[in-house]
Amino acid sequence: MPLTSLHTCSRCKKEYNFNSIKYTKDRSIICVNCLGNQQQLEKKEVKIGKPDEQKKVNFICLNCRFKFSVRKGSPKALKCQFCGKTRLMVVKRYKDEDDLINDSMDSKFDY
Repeated sequence: MPLTSLHTCSRCKKEYNFNSIKYTKDRSIICVNCLGNQQQLEKKEVKIGKPDEQKKVNFICLNCRFKFSVRKGSPKALKCQFCGKTRLMVVKRYKDEDDLINDSMDSKFDY
């Protein structure tokens, strides 16, 4: 006769067998149903956050060569945090060599 022990879910307080429970990050016991609901809530919270505010734009000052980043859509004035000048250049990250070459062929780089 196998021993069946029941474990109590810390959320819904119902008892489940070992196959229907999981441990959370804080080491509490949670049933599979509550875990699924928790994961759905976490996904919704991630989608609600504004992705543009979380992105940062990297700049370099053309006067003193100080590198810094500012959140996209930030209300503060764009100026060097070290010398206070406004001559800034956006530092772009390229995916590969072809992306760099295509960007260099742009007419804005013609002198």
